[in-house]
Amino acid sequence: MDSMKYADLEKIFQAGLISQEQRDQIATHFDLKEEKSRFLTIVSFIGAILVAAGLILVVASNWEDIPRGVKIACGIGLLLGCHGAAWYLREVRNDYLKIAEALHLAGGLLFLGNIALVGQIYNLSSRPPNAILLWWLGIAALPWLLRSTAMHILSMIAFITWFMMEINQEGSPMYFGMDQSQILIWALLSSILLGLGYWMRDGKWSQFAPSTTKLGLVGFFISIYPATWRWFFHDIHGNAVASVWIVPLMGVLALGALAAGLSRVRELTVQWRGTWGICLGVALLLLACRAYGLGDSHVGYQSTDTDYMAWLCTAAFFVLGLVQIQVGVQQRSAEMVNLGVGFIGLIILTAYINLFGSMARTGLVFIMGGVFLIGLAVYLEKQRRALMAKINSSKS
Repeated sequence: MDSMKYADLEKIFQAGLISQEQRDQIATHFDLKEEKSRFLTIVSFIGAILVAAGLILVVASNWEDIPRGVKIACGIGLLLGCHGAAWYLREVRNDYLKIAEALHLAGGLLFLGNIALVGQIYNLSSRPPNAILLWWLGIAALPWLLRSTAMHILSMIAFITWFMMEINQEGSPMYFGMDQSQILIWALLSSILLGLGYWMRDGKWSQFAPSTTKLGLVGFFISIYPATWRWFFHDIHGNAVASVWIVPLMGVLALGALAAGLSRVRELTVQWRGTWGICLGVALLLLACRAYGLGDSHVGYQSTDTDYMAWLCTAAFFVLGLVQIQVGVQQRSAEMVNLGVGFIGLIILTAYINLFGSMARTGLVFIMGGVFLIGLAVYLEKQRRALMAKINSSKS
């Protein structure tokens, strides 16, 4: 194994001979590192985005002088050229795999550009969500056919964009109103992605599991965080015509996806799977109460110091962050640990802001908070050392 490099391991993975989990375990066990791939990936994807944006700007600057047929032909040609070049690098040369991923990504973005191009040329008037839906449908199969993680991420972004536009489109059967109660929909959608990410860990498509899990987890915390704000208002407008079935349906799907996905997280014991799942479910329940103004003490847009729902969410989400850190330690996932620590930091900052008042009260809050942070730092350092000890012992 001394002569084996990470690039060789990556080629074995791309050939489908090992799963992503096996690849990561081999790389960890033999301390194989991807030395330049991360830099190449970043540069390649930035380059792909710049190329797509540059082409759009160049065409836009000469828009009136270009015939319609030429516009459409150029758009289709660029789209096919990106995917064709990526296919050549992956299938024929079996080299420059990161650049191939970036080219597929550029092709996916150019497909959206072609949709906008046709709509602009022929002055097609339609619902904006329909264009995004067409974009998603056009690229939805590519991640599975090409085994491209970049296309999988782009496909998820396209679906989320369409979904959010659809629930804000008046007259849509999915219309949910344009107010802050939508954070519940965001959290439920993120929970579904998180559950799917866990579920894909075992099987043919395990390479898509990490990106799906990370996107779902980040989206979940972004969605629930506003519930800790004391000034979170509940003046809900227009929900009399909002869809009444979307929240129950998504709630069932979210709980089912989390239950099915957590059953495949082998690194956790049954007790910890249950604890992590219950914490996520409680967070969703509290968010539902907060989104609909249940149990708050708001008057119009003004909040009072007795808004106990904000404090209840703050305490519950703080515990959720601690549980996530412990789950990340057991899964040996630095991303989960870092995300949990960052989320706890936001919770503490929000608690400080919520408690601002007189000098005496603010000073007392600072003292108590400082003592708490010192204790938390000691606890997290112990957990970090325990995690490193486990990793080192597994390598030896």
